[in-house]
Amino acid sequence: MSTPLKRPNPVSYGTIDDLQSLIQPNADTAPRDTPVTIQLYPDANSPISHPRRLHRYALPLLSTIVSTMFLLLVVAWATIASFPVLVLKWWNHKEESYTWDHERHKGEEIVKDVQYYARQVGFEIVDEQAETDDGYFLRIHRVVNPRRPISDEDRGGYPVLILHGLFQSSGAFITSEERSLAFWLSENGGYQVFLGNTRGVFQMGHKQFDYDDPQFWDWTIQDLAMYDLPALVEWVCNATGYDKIAFIGHSQGNGLAFLTLSQDLRPDIGDKLSCFIALAPAVYAGPLTNGFPFNLLGRVDWNSWQQIFGIHDFIPVMRYSYDWVPARPFAAVGYIMFAYLFAWTDANWLKRRKVKVFRFTPTPVSSASIFWWCGKGGFAQRKCTLEERVPRWFDQRFPPLLIYYGGRDFLVDTENLLERLRKHEEHVRLLKVVKLDEAEHCDFYLAASAVEWCFHSILEDIERTRIDSTDNSYMDMA
Repeated sequence: MSTPLKRPNPVSYGTIDDLQSLIQPNADTAPRDTPVTIQLYPDANSPISHPRRLHRYALPLLSTIVSTMFLLLVVAWATIASFPVLVLKWWNHKEESYTWDHERHKGEEIVKDVQYYARQVGFEIVDEQAETDDGYFLRIHRVVNPRRPISDEDRGGYPVLILHGLFQSSGAFITSEERSLAFWLSENGGYQVFLGNTRGVFQMGHKQFDYDDPQFWDWTIQDLAMYDLPALVEWVCNATGYDKIAFIGHSQGNGLAFLTLSQDLRPDIGDKLSCFIALAPAVYAGPLTNGFPFNLLGRVDWNSWQQIFGIHDFIPVMRYSYDWVPARPFAAVGYIMFAYLFAWTDANWLKRRKVKVFRFTPTPVSSASIFWWCGKGGFAQRKCTLEERVPRWFDQRFPPLLIYYGGRDFLVDTENLLERLRKHEEHVRLLKVVKLDEAEHCDFYLAASAVEWCFHSILEDIERTRIDSTDNSYMDMA
């Protein structure tokens, strides 16, 4: 008999022994391996009844229709709510002017090709592939800088792994031309830069399940933490020959890393990281998660969620729209929706880059994963990805931590995380905290002034924590 889909458990990792005495299974927070109500994978040796066969194919169709209607509602609501602001921005629009902004970039094609954008600024990107222990193939983009060749006798520059946030991909870090985080670190730090992607991004598959198989989409952030990040880190270490690498994560990209490094998951990964740079750390929820549609989604239990959003990727019409809608209309609608939902706007961006950003946003995410974030008992309600009642989340293997957060980021709450680290996490060496008062959730790599705001500081962080560094001033601060 095939394995049934697992019910996503919104209860987060902490110390498992402690959690077992605190949490009692019920209809809404059942153990993770509890099967869903509807058995989608009957015994292969038994005939499938016509009603079951009908339901098997009707459920995805029905959920696609219902979820599309929900998306249209959110877009309409976001458009109405944002209309006065959009009109005001149009009325007061003034084209930005920067001395470093090259005219040649204004004529770039708008494509879904990371290699194209790399070549425009004198780099190459090579497709690499990692495999997780649970069988998923992950796309890794290796940045190649022809001005810093690697010889057979040289391991190359120090390795840096960068991981994207929810609904995003490695494309987020290459759309700002020479001032893209990936290219800037390669050019100015001489690093080997690797851009990681979580499962399902760039149509990467599984060694057993097809992309359209519901079992392919049976995962949440807990699986990304358990399998994807370790696979990415270990692949980069093996490919470069370095025992430790620098890690930069944005939003969910660091949220899953905090989970990975927790005591009962994969704290050993901390031994492979020379530093952990968290941009807009996604551990505690910000006030934005109290509003629409999060307050509505928080009322939906898992059984109802399946009927509305299905058991494949979340709102699949977004994937179809991404492929078929022209780039500029897609970017315009996508921006309105994401700016409303997550309060990351283009206030600090170079506006012409926005359409490029939405060539790589949104990317497919499992319906179960969004339930983990937004459904009944999930992150938006619990307000924390880890179990707060656990006395200590991390052990002495946690790598040196450096945090960057924005004063205008309402999606996550970094102040609560800092308080938790100060009061409870004695093993965490918090080496730097940078608050950028004008920064929003994605401005650490999308802001026109990101280089001046934080890139130089990030380079300094990597240099002073790398395993071959002679400057131990950061470590003395721990």
